[in-house]
Amino acid sequence: MITLWALGPVFELPVTAMAVTTFPEVAADATFGSSGTQAVLAVAFVTALLAAVVSWPARQTSRALRRAVAVTCWVAAGLLAALMLGFFVGAGWVVFGVLLAHCAAALGALGLLAVRSAVNLPAE
Repeated sequence: MITLWALGPVFELPVTAMAVTTFPEVAADATFGSSGTQAVLAVAFVTALLAAVVSWPARQTSRALRRAVAVTCWVAAGLLAALMLGFFVGAGWVVFGVLLAHCAAALGALGLLAVRSAVNLPAE
């Protein structure tokens, strides 16, 4: 389940970052501008990878770390949702809005999985 939710952001966020970097028309519709959008996409990408690694069932990480990663996932999902709205309102690059909507939902789910994995840890 963790791999399934992490797969979308791993492929979709770099594609969106490449499009924002390469095409000025796409960067014009981005909510945070070109450099801000790249920063948000990079942080969301790293957060998705970190959440997948930390939430892995065989991994022995602390509850506090798992909960911190979950909160970071939810913050990144909110930033992606704001970026998504910019692409939907601009109406020129709706496909990137759809990709970001999927990534925001996936990051929210990864955050939920991180919290659930923290609850299911044996008592220390």
